[in-house]
Formats: sequence, C-alpha cells, structure tokens
Amino acid sequence: MLTKDKHIVKMADIQSFEREILKFLSYGLKEVLKKVNPLELVNLEEIRIRALKPVMLQNRRGRFFLNCDGKLTNNKFNLFYMDQEQILKTLTLISENSIYAYQDEIKNGFLTLKGGHRVGIAGRVVLEGERIKNIKDISSLNIRISKEITDCSLKIIKYIINDKNEVYNTLIISPPGCGKTTMLRDITRNLSDGIEKLGFKGVKVGLIDERSEIAACYRGVPQKKVGVQTDVLDACPKQLGMTIMLRSMSPDVIVTDEIGGRGDKDSIIEVLNAGIKIITTAHGYNISQLKTRKEVLSLMEEKVFERFIVLSGEEGPGTVEEIVDGKSMDVIYRRGKSGS
Repeated sequence: MLTKDKHIVKMADIQSFEREILKFLSYGLKEVLKKVNPLELVNLEEIRIRALKPVMLQNRRGRFFLNCDGKLTNNKFNLFYMDQEQILKTLTLISENSIYAYQDEIKNGFLTLKGGHRVGIAGRVVLEGERIKNIKDISSLNIRISKEITDCSLKIIKYIINDKNEVYNTLIISPPGCGKTTMLRDITRNLSDGIEKLGFKGVKVGLIDERSEIAACYRGVPQKKVGVQTDVLDACPKQLGMTIMLRSMSPDVIVTDEIGGRGDKDSIIEVLNAGIKIITTAHGYNISQLKTRKEVLSLMEEKVFERFIVLSGEEGPGTVEEIVDGKSMDVIYRRGKSGS
C-alpha cells in the first residue's frame, strides 16, 4: 500500500508538471521531455534553455544535458538544441500569446507561471536613462520549478516563538539553492495559520514578495500556501512594501526576503519602532560572512535580530546548521550536536 501511495503521489506530480510546465514549451522541447523518465521529471529543479546551445536540466543529482532521446547525460553527443525562434515561441506560450501584456514582468527579468514556477529571462537590455525599459532578443530562459514542502519549518519554528507565543525577530542565513525560500514560505504559513500542538493561534502576517518567489502570485493570487492571515504585496520593492504594510494592513509580523541593500536597515527599524516583528533572510554561508555587509552588520551590532538561523545543503536543501540567540550570540542548536 505504501508503494502504491507513493506511486499515486508521483502520478499527481507528473500531471502537475504536464499542466503547469510542459504545455508552455515549444513543440520540439515538449516532445523530447515526454521521453524523459517520469521520476526524473518530478524531481526537476531547473530547465535551462540557451539559444544554439544544448538544453540542460538540473535536479538534486546535479546538472545534465538533455539528449534527443530524452536521456539526462554528461556526454556531449546527440544533444537537444534550441534556437532563438523556439525560445521566442516558448516565451509567447508562457505569456499566453501576449508578450506585450507581460512587459512589466519581462523588464524585471522574470515571469511567474500558474503554480508558482518562475521563468528567468536574459537577452538584450533596452535602457531608458538608467532604467531598464525592456529585454529584447531573448537568448536564454531559466524555468525554475517551484517546490512546496509543507511543515519543513516545524523543526525550527519553536525557536522563533517564545513561551509567551510572541515571535522573535529572525534572520535566516543561507547560500543560494539551500531551501531558504521554501523554508521562509512555510514559516509564513505556520505563523499565519497557527500551530495547534504549540498552542500558537497564529498572527497577521504582511508578506513583501519582491521577487514573486515566496507566495508565487499569479495575477495577484498566491499559488503557494502562505496562510489564512497573510496579506501579500507582490513584486513590490522591500523598502516601499514595508511602509505600505505598516500604513494599510496593520500586521503583527512582516516577512520579506534577501536584505542587505542600501536603505534596508532604515525600513527594518521603522517596522520595529511600530511594534511589528520581522522575519527576513540574507545570502551567506555563516554569520561571520554577514559582517562584511555594511547594512546587515549595523543591524547585528544593534542586536535587532533575536534569532539567527543558518541553513545549508549538507543533508539536502533546508538543512539547519545552527540557531543562534541574537542577544547573547550563544548557539542554542547545532546540527549533529547531542541533545540538539
């Protein structure tokens, strides 16, 4: 029965892939992907398409070329290539035959598919002054396949909520590709919905999803589970979004991604001065590395964050390496340590 249940889950995943990804690809690529082992398809993380170069697929095992027989390989023979016309056809399908209608998204370098999958775009940039007006002559597409892992944050959520069911100001530190966004999404959902076994009833969450990765909104509607008490500002710059949330939605917690830019500190301080908690992330391999970034270092020195959570990919995406108390800087959890 267990095997059968797993098979049913896989079939559902395959059908989801066909419905949310496959139908948007140009005919040639679609036909080759239909030949790929279904178990490889459901574990895909990226499909990289470059003009006049072989298509590459990435999964947990690494990056591979796609050959014309639907095999994932490291050999450079019989590989499947795409030209610029096929790339344009794919982009046309993704934009529902109206590239012009998606111009605002395209100039930001990505589109979001229904289901939360994100399509990165590269090509010739058209400038208007110092601002990007458009991206033309598209030469590369990177289809990042969104994964949702419900309750992946349960092992750390108890470190984010104190005995009074108050939320700690938290900074999640992670290198790229280590499950940071997936973890942040699930933390958002749990804080919003509440956690019965912890006696936590849930709070109002304001999510500023600048890169449309956390809630993965499609036409304004979140495609991912971010909680019943969560309000989303999609594709909104962090600093502006925090101000809007404070003025309009009266959240208890604000969640945003990837701080470190100029002005982020002032916006975070504004949030905290309003009595609102914040949960956010920063790129890095450890806490020490963040000290090279002026904005983040200043926040650390002022002890703004009450919890630091460091992720890695050592045991797969979302591996929790350590959790550090932001006031004392004592390690309160470390992977592999007895009793942790």
